[in-house]
Amino acid sequence: MTGRYEMWDGSGPVTVGVPVSGGENVMVPVVRAVVRPPGDADQIILQRRDEPGESVAGLFELPGGRWHAGEDPAKAIAREVAEETGLRVVTVAGVAVDRLDERRGIATVRPLAVTAGVEGAFPAAHMILVVDAVGEPRAEPGESADVRWWSLDAVRSEMARNRAAFIPSSFAALEAYVAWIDDPHPA
Repeated sequence: MTGRYEMWDGSGPVTVGVPVSGGENVMVPVVRAVVRPPGDADQIILQRRDEPGESVAGLFELPGGRWHAGEDPAKAIAREVAEETGLRVVTVAGVAVDRLDERRGIATVRPLAVTAGVEGAFPAAHMILVVDAVGEPRAEPGESADVRWWSLDAVRSEMARNRAAFIPSSFAALEAYVAWIDDPHPA
């Protein structure tokens, strides 16, 4: 079943279809990643959204996408990062899976942040994870463009210079990452 939801597309309100459960519109679960090379917290991947016709096309974002029902969160983010950047995730911080038996498991996730659009944004809950990945970044036409490593200082500068250049959920996630890096925290 699909419900209707009015959101802002950058130039005006539009009505979109959203999932429904129990007769109520529900948020779409999304995983996003702050992707770093192993051992280097001062380099991260940024990409531009490259989905034709979307109001956020061309804006900076963190890699990620829909979290499928029943999918292990570490596998979900590894899949999304690979699809959008060509990188292979080697570690995912904050995810533990407990196997109750051969058919049941439960994932406990300690994300860096959770962001959710309100007041006309697309109804998605973005779970932001910190991952280490290896390989050469590459764009995936129709999904991502201009995929590359950025220094954290360059990210900070771009964020200060032009907030509107970022998808809002990715901007909020980057603010959380910068604050986490700038504030000493236990390992």
